[in-house]
Amino acid sequence: MKNKRNILLLVIGVLILVLGVGYAVVSQVTLNITGTGASKTEDLKVVFDGVNSGTTNGESNKVTAITSNDDSTEATFTVTDMVLNTPVELEFEIQNKESDVNATLALPTITNSKSSFFSVSVSYKDGAKSGSGTYSSWASGTKTLNHGEKATIKVIVTLTNTPIQETDSTTNIGVSINATPAAGA
Repeated sequence: MKNKRNILLLVIGVLILVLGVGYAVVSQVTLNITGTGASKTEDLKVVFDGVNSGTTNGESNKVTAITSNDDSTEATFTVTDMVLNTPVELEFEIQNKESDVNATLALPTITNSKSSFFSVSVSYKDGAKSGSGTYSSWASGTKTLNHGEKATIKVIVTLTNTPIQETDSTTNIGVSINATPAAGA
């Protein structure tokens, strides 16, 4: 009887040992979680804010049209009856409407279909058109427009030579400024 009891205890011990090892093998598992995340892709929100003006020697009568809709990336102007060597200044207010991304404004690209009769230059001022600050020439380099801030772009058009033919009396002007997210923003 003692033998049977010892055998029974040995069998129970072996079963407990086998079940314990089996349980440990079966109960160990590794859980992995993988995935991807992507941001929403949108255009940078640097836009004209609809505040514009145009003058010739302090008079606005030569500027017959100047427009830029609020939140638009397009602005237009029309100037008539220009006088030799009398600059026409056109001001366009822009705003970076991003909440956390600064913008780098590239050097403007200027097109002028009658450059032998008209000159075009671009100036830049930090801040709103009506605010304080001075314009600086924008002949080289980039400008930074911080998120939530405004700046004013001034386009100056001057009739530099008297056109002899009527076909030379009108020019098509384009000013293009590329805005990109500032590095590290």
